[in-house]
Amino acid sequence: MNNVREQVMAAIMETGRKLRADGIDVLSGLQRAYPGIPDEVLVEAWMKVDDEATEAWWQQVERTIDGEIIKQAVITAGKENG
Repeated sequence: MNNVREQVMAAIMETGRKLRADGIDVLSGLQRAYPGIPDEVLVEAWMKVDDEATEAWWQQVERTIDGEIIKQAVITAGKENG
């Protein structure tokens, strides 16, 4: 992908992130915001925004689980040494 395509995709994705943050359906919001852009391009942007949100969710889950495991390990170690 050349630099122009990357910049265009980045701009569309930024709009998609704002739509998502505002609770607006990303794909239909992008279609309204950019009526002349082919659906395939908008779907690609939507999927990338959705992938970012999914990855952020997984990272939050992992941090929560890691934090809980560490907390339980400290509690268990304290009981065993106390």
